[in-house]
Amino acid sequence: MSSELENSTAPDCDVIVVGAGFAGIYALWKARQCGLDVRGFERGSDVGGTWYWNAYPGARCDVASYNYAYFFDSEIVRAWDWSDVCAGQNEIQRYLRFVAERCDVLGSVTFDTTVVSATYAKETGLWTVRTSNGESTVCRYLVLAVGALSEPKAPDIEGVDDFAGKAYFTSSWPRDEDVDLKGKRVGVIGTGSSGVQAIPEIAKVASDVFVFQRTANYVTPTSGGPMDPDIVAALRADPQAVRSELRETFGGNQPLYVGEERFHDLDETGRERALWQAWDAREVPLAFRDAHLPEANAAISEFIRKRMHEQVEDPWTADQIVPWDHPYGGKRPCMSDVYLQTYNLPHVRLISLKETPIERIIPEGIVTSAETIPLDVIVYATGFDAISGPVRAMNITGIDGVAMNDVWQNGPVNYMGTMVHRFPNLFLPSSAMSPSVLSNMATLAEQQIDFIFDKIMWLEANGRPGLHPSEESQIHWQKENLRFAERIPGALDTDSWYNGANVPGKPRQYMVYRGGFKRYHDACYAELESDFPGYELVRKTEANRAS
Repeated sequence: MSSELENSTAPDCDVIVVGAGFAGIYALWKARQCGLDVRGFERGSDVGGTWYWNAYPGARCDVASYNYAYFFDSEIVRAWDWSDVCAGQNEIQRYLRFVAERCDVLGSVTFDTTVVSATYAKETGLWTVRTSNGESTVCRYLVLAVGALSEPKAPDIEGVDDFAGKAYFTSSWPRDEDVDLKGKRVGVIGTGSSGVQAIPEIAKVASDVFVFQRTANYVTPTSGGPMDPDIVAALRADPQAVRSELRETFGGNQPLYVGEERFHDLDETGRERALWQAWDAREVPLAFRDAHLPEANAAISEFIRKRMHEQVEDPWTADQIVPWDHPYGGKRPCMSDVYLQTYNLPHVRLISLKETPIERIIPEGIVTSAETIPLDVIVYATGFDAISGPVRAMNITGIDGVAMNDVWQNGPVNYMGTMVHRFPNLFLPSSAMSPSVLSNMATLAEQQIDFIFDKIMWLEANGRPGLHPSEESQIHWQKENLRFAERIPGALDTDSWYNGANVPGKPRQYMVYRGGFKRYHDACYAELESDFPGYELVRKTEANRAS
């Protein structure tokens, strides 16, 4: 390959990393390990990413702490003690701060700073990143570690700004205010994961709780509780072996229980036994070895519905709270040991928005088609413009001024979930069409950042050209995503934030790769081992010919 011509404009640094969650912290450390000069920008005042912003009462992870952690540094694995199998928000953020301090990356990050635009210059092959404080920084490689769940979704309800009481969002819970809900009449809009976790905590102190539910979700027990010292000891014995093993799994984690028998090998009695065993192990979605099959999924779905229904005393509420309209996994499932029982409290009331939709919000509270409900506080657990939203929120322009939002106007396109045609040396960990939110995000962060920096070091060794996927590769990857999504019951015909249905006007496209973590990992490294056949090189002398 010919050598790159000298840049007419020298970059301010080699790498810019946007975001300081799991992927961002590791990317900052990885850049340093590669001998690259790196700068970071973070919208929040501290590290943590989603675990910084989602500080609402009850927030916790539903992936076991045994796996929801970094494994790149064995001493970090041995130095940190988790207090619970399903760690809470505060503990996870403290852990990320601990890792950032241990890796000495905090000094590279400018906090309280939002990236507002990123522009690629084809003449120099460099990116110019502009921030909310008016600063412009030029780099060779841009890593947008902004996460999949970081762009809050604004509620699409008339009169939101008219409410005279306090209003809070679970997606950006105030960190500088002592939120006092004691004795208050509280309305909670939304019953996804955030709502399911927050509602029981709010019900402990509020005088009245009104839950406004648009769609019911599956809720199964958590795996929460004390850490098993034997499992912890096994993880600490050889963290690097664990790291490799996690990448060989389907979800990037090691479930504590997986059913040993196949659905079609069992009669009705055997299936019921397997379902109860998995339920008691807190892993009912994995009751069968072939749980992904439609027939097995239907049995799992019906079993969970029955268990949910029997935990709620009021018949009408029980009927409303059970998700009759989609199979398990069609939407993001929730986990809680106390959510369903909360509706048995006399001061908690469910309002089905399918029966009595919200018409508007007024200064005194919420008006539905049936009544006016006076409130002191409204909590919006309305979620995010997920997966593609964080990238679309930035003004990103690539070769010849093409805008990312134009390229993604009909839904996100990329290759391997990390790069987009005509946007050389721009990397998007945790974005669309990767295992993303349906995998262990901690494992994914390490895998994707390793793959990204393997690309970067290849580019450094080969004259620093630009690298972006071919258009044909993007088309192939879209087809692969669709092929695997079609195998998942309910994936394509259920309204969910997996396909953008929660945001009015957002293009409908299934945005999560469902082929499994191992298959994804192997596909990434097949590209690396073959010198990136699915990509194109863009050198400064030929950048004006790229399209």
